[in-house]
Amino acid sequence: MARQPATAAPLAAKWRKLAEERCAEKGERLTPARLAVYAEMLARRRAVSAYELIGLLEKRQERKIAPLTVYRHLDFLMRTGLVHRLQSAQAYLPCDHPDHAHESQFLLCSSCGHVDEVESSGLEALLSRIADEHGFRPDNAVVEVKGLCGTCADGQPD
Repeated sequence: MARQPATAAPLAAKWRKLAEERCAEKGERLTPARLAVYAEMLARRRAVSAYELIGLLEKRQERKIAPLTVYRHLDFLMRTGLVHRLQSAQAYLPCDHPDHAHESQFLLCSSCGHVDEVESSGLEALLSRIADEHGFRPDNAVVEVKGLCGTCADGQPD
């Protein structure tokens, strides 16, 4: 017997409430299937590909899930500010700050895969100024910096 998607992974009440509030602000509905995708991502607390998510959901729900369905749910979660897409990794990451709209920058460890989401108003201002100087109007600015996280860097010889 297939399991219900709403119970896909334990979802802390705090995160579920934030997700519901974010969706309500945008006039969107957090369906059980969308919540299942979000819950799987939160359970991992790391960047995951769409196909990895499909595998996790299929295993948990004991049924096949169409890739297009998961991509639509990911688009919804990005639109509502609950999830970010990491362009260079072709993966998705739960937002660390879903309680407010923001531009994020990401520090991606090329050794262990850890990702830190950071907010830097200084960097946002710099990018805005550069765009203005060139008469450019950006739709969005994605900044992903690859390197070694503190843990991996500590293990590297100088």
